[in-house]
Amino acid sequence: MALMPRFIHFFVCALLVSSPAVAGAESAAHASAPLPSSNAEPLELRIAVSSDGHAAYFIRLLEESLKLIHQPYRIHYAKDVPARRMWRMLNKGDINLFYGMQSKEKDGNEQIVRVRNALTNGLIGQRVFLIRRSDTEVFARIHSVGDLKRTRMIAGFGAGWGDVTVWRVTGLPLYEHTAPWGTIYAMVAAGNRHVDYLPRGVIEAQEEARLHPELAVEQHLLVDYRADFGFYLAASAASYRAVIERALREAEASGLKARLIDEAFGADMKALGLDRRIRLRLEATPD
Repeated sequence: MALMPRFIHFFVCALLVSSPAVAGAESAAHASAPLPSSNAEPLELRIAVSSDGHAAYFIRLLEESLKLIHQPYRIHYAKDVPARRMWRMLNKGDINLFYGMQSKEKDGNEQIVRVRNALTNGLIGQRVFLIRRSDTEVFARIHSVGDLKRTRMIAGFGAGWGDVTVWRVTGLPLYEHTAPWGTIYAMVAAGNRHVDYLPRGVIEAQEEARLHPELAVEQHLLVDYRADFGFYLAASAASYRAVIERALREAEASGLKARLIDEAFGADMKALGLDRRIRLRLEATPD
């Protein structure tokens, strides 16, 4: 996941650290919510940011939404660590906000609280494939989920990802990658490592292809299932849910959210030509 808007302004407290997802923020640090007329107590947010690049969009959405309702806030950043560790940190309360794929497992966890808002308007559940160029014709012959199954091509996901359930329930072959995610692209390119393609969200694929020119974006298919990212709060910050939900609703009603999505991802999604692709609908949802 690897796209960054052109500018982000962060309020940074004592835990500010260097991270690829917030590169340059140090030099632009300033008060995050300059709203002296507000009598509301500031939200004290401890957020983990990952190096997947999407941190930029999610943090900007959070900040701009809070500003829209005149809600003061302060953000402390935790350094970039693997996503699975970030979830452990959230469970323990070491951080109190993180973003990730919504799933039944997370929603049933009493240690964390989901902020009820689909942060990408369902875009992360629309998937195109990163493939080997030599397999272009194989994928061009696919017109149904059954066709995809019959290829016996193996999809690659991170270990424990909610998408694994979608592929498994649908009966599509898959591989769960336990090593750092960045190593899987070369595995697909090699063609002999038991993984053949990577289903990536339409807000991810183009940038990842630029970063990994050994792979290509498949031009024929669009896999669609119900999924999205959400903000999750530690139980200790559960009281923040109502105000963050209100801020995100205002961002939707005002058009702010749509604008931020377009600024972050619009050009790359347009280049994918989604309207001309064959849509394969999967009925399963992330677990």
